Amino acid sequence: MKKIFLFLLFILLIPLLVLSPRIEVNVKGKIGGNIEYFEMNETTNSLQKFVVQWYNSESASCRSRLEFKIYKNSYNESAYIKSVWSEERDMTPGMSNSFEAYWIPSEEGNYSVKINVHHCHEIIESDAMNFSVKSLPNREEVMSIEAENIPGRKIQVKLKSNKDLENVIIVPTGYPLGWIFNGERIEKIKAGETITKELDYEPSIWNEENINIQAVSLDGKYSSEKINFALKEEKYFWDEYGYIVLFLITSLLFASVIINLRLFSIYKRPDKNRKL
Repeated sequence: MKKIFLFLLFILLIPLLVLSPRIEVNVKGKIGGNIEYFEMNETTNSLQKFVVQWYNSESASCRSRLEFKIYKNSYNESAYIKSVWSEERDMTPGMSNSFEAYWIPSEEGNYSVKINVHHCHEIIESDAMNFSVKSLPNREEVMSIEAENIPGRKIQVKLKSNKDLENVIIVPTGYPLGWIFNGERIEKIKAGETITKELDYEPSIWNEENINIQAVSLDGKYSSEKINFALKEEKYFWDEYGYIVLFLITSLLFASVIINLRLFSIYKRPDKNRKL
């Protein structure tokens, strides 16, 4: 009897097994890569420049961005100061690309840096490396800088110089922990010239914040004043007023339809004075 019951139960379950959805999990490609080259100044007296050549050695195409985590003295999470970021780039399999980031030290001393490669939402870490900051210079302020919020969570920066300069870096500082900013490099700027650049940023959770922005020449001799800038979220016209415009257009179309139906009914109404 028990065997017959199990057999009948199996027969009843067959349609459910046939009709049940089939779930397949396929992972296409592998994620990974190698740091082919790394450059920084072991001793610096100005702006620190980090350069990494990153190679996508595996078979998955990824968006890649490099984070340089800076620590006071030796590597220790309790000694963490801040992170500076490179720009984000598309990396197809077999592609090698150079990533740069910049940091303006505020005091002399010994530091460590650790590289985190954010690659396809995974983090590939390097060992910590040491460097020193010595004899910070008194920079000559020969540049003026202005900033403005523009749509798309960007900052438009206008830089003007009183002197012919090369390799000027616009660096945002003092932003909230967890936010991502990357600097911009200007290869050449002539005396009296104004150059406009856009700085991208990604907030962790959006909130209006104040940050600092400064331009510094790569040799550390020249700079702009450090300005304090209030971040505000500027929206594109359609993001700001799109629903209002759509409501007005819909209302006008609806009113137009009502008016036309009214006029049509009046036109079709029979004339009582008409003689047959």
